Amino acid sequence: MLNYSSLILIGVLTTQTSPGGTGRDQMTSAESEPSGLHQVVVVTPTRNQEQLLDTISMVSVLPMKGRLSASSFTLDDQLRRFPGFSLFRRSSSLTAHPTTQGVSLRGIGPSGTSRSLVLWDGIPLNDPFGNWVYWNRIPPSAIQAVEIARGATSQLYGSTALGGTLQLRPREPTANTIELQGQFGNKRSYDLNVFASDTRNQWGYLMAGRLFDTEGYIPVRKSDQGAVDIPAGVQFQSFLGRVHYGDFHAGVNLYNEKRSNGTTLQQNDSQIYLFETGIRKKVWEFNFYAQKSIFNNAFSRILPDRSQEFLTVRQHFPTIGLGSSFSVRTKAGTQLGIDWRHTSWNGRDQNIAGLFLQHQWHPNPRLEFLLGGRLDAWKSHLGRISFNPRGGIRFRASENSTLRASFYRGFRAPSLNELYRPFRVGNTRTASNPNLTEEYLWGGEGGIDFHPSGSVLVRLNGFWNRLRDPVANVTVEVTHEGIFRQRQNLGSADFRGVEMETLFRLSRSWIARGAYLLSRPLIMETGLLVPQVPRHQSNLGLGYFGPIEANAAIRLISNQFEDDLNQLPLKGFGVLDLSFRAPLSDRLYFQLAIENVFDSEYAVARTPVEKLGTPRLIHGGLVFDLGW
Repeated sequence: MLNYSSLILIGVLTTQTSPGGTGRDQMTSAESEPSGLHQVVVVTPTRNQEQLLDTISMVSVLPMKGRLSASSFTLDDQLRRFPGFSLFRRSSSLTAHPTTQGVSLRGIGPSGTSRSLVLWDGIPLNDPFGNWVYWNRIPPSAIQAVEIARGATSQLYGSTALGGTLQLRPREPTANTIELQGQFGNKRSYDLNVFASDTRNQWGYLMAGRLFDTEGYIPVRKSDQGAVDIPAGVQFQSFLGRVHYGDFHAGVNLYNEKRSNGTTLQQNDSQIYLFETGIRKKVWEFNFYAQKSIFNNAFSRILPDRSQEFLTVRQHFPTIGLGSSFSVRTKAGTQLGIDWRHTSWNGRDQNIAGLFLQHQWHPNPRLEFLLGGRLDAWKSHLGRISFNPRGGIRFRASENSTLRASFYRGFRAPSLNELYRPFRVGNTRTASNPNLTEEYLWGGEGGIDFHPSGSVLVRLNGFWNRLRDPVANVTVEVTHEGIFRQRQNLGSADFRGVEMETLFRLSRSWIARGAYLLSRPLIMETGLLVPQVPRHQSNLGLGYFGPIEANAAIRLISNQFEDDLNQLPLKGFGVLDLSFRAPLSDRLYFQLAIENVFDSEYAVARTPVEKLGTPRLIHGGLVFDLGW
């Protein structure tokens, strides 16, 4: 689903203060000139504030502040508008099992475990035990923007950032702010959001909460359904609160989730309790967080005719995660920092500590160089040292075009989940492997940003990445009773491709956008394609911004494979989404969205029974701004 924020995915927006208004940020629409691009500030690629078109990396931005989106219920579904972003499978977090919600960028080794790092204001959101992501744990009303930095950023962020980094940037406290949103839809769905914030002298606070429930849908075709099949649905509650005093902040994030995974016995629930605090000065920054999480899960064995299922295992995973970081920035462009992450579960521990150094220098205003590196030490059952460098160059060839190139190395230490937790999906069993070692990636990329006027922006980028020793679910045996797999370090996989993002302002009221990714995901030892990665991904959108907002988006995905043997194909598909937003008054808006307008049926998994993606969803409601 496309909304205004995603139309301007690469930051063609500015903020201004309304004359005589309250001082809150207001978004301009189609009136942004090229200079507006430089008013968009990002922090993720270099851990420092810089203008969007001055970044050496390929970065995209999804602005969210003040736009409690009608387009999609979940953040991951909104981010699918960027080709190359995907969870392990093509399913939404509305119905996907938590252990399959690991994120991949550019199709680099998708699995339930993320190969891209997700941050909340610098704090990892990847689950400490399994490295997957709970996409709904941060209320969307508390998010200012989401930054997507492609390419390995392990030289700054260490383990898991070998495919890229997504950063959720928080809203800052604002005076006299209360926002309410309520949506209702088919599949017995409702979504309630509240946001409140205020400031007094050096003090400020914000609170955001969300309640969500959906019955979901049966993810198996009618012809395959049996007595065991029920709707796969989810209900969750999330809360985020923060207090600010000058440069100091402290906050909590609470999350509770219960899921039905499509059969009577396959249920799971999760609870997360996070405390975080930090100090952010002009030249230095300190952060600390502590998290307790609980994951309960039940697996079953299903008869081939799906008439009965039998409980095979109940799992209980209480986990503690701790982390801290300290960094220093100089006026000369140098950054130096250290950080540490600790995970403990069932008497087993993992520690990862790193030291990084990075320098950016500008011989002249049109030329920039970046060179950095990071040394990590990690230990679970094994102890290893990993060094990950990055270098890059940016050259402003003219006022309207920028060239950039970079090379990098990234790594990921195996999670405690991969080392010690077996699991079962349907009749497919996957064993853990305590002998796994780290996986790492070498890569490079280069591209151009071309913006000849305020009406046109074109971004082109080519990349090559070689992933070595990737942890994968390798098929060991196939019998009439099911499939047996084990987590193993494979030899290497090659990912090459090109990506493009375009934006065209057709008139003051009409904007068109397009994005495309072509990739060749190849397992080097076998010549087979990496599972769960399509060759082609694209997104096309058209938006009207007049008295009302109306948006249409088409997402196209080509064929891919479920398994490492390329014997279980998943056909390509296309999905059309529509959304509308209309003001009823200065403080009241109506919004409506239709996801998967034509109710297209497409497979997201084969286990080996095909599981289906999200059918047509229709939901809408009201947004209130009750600030005083």
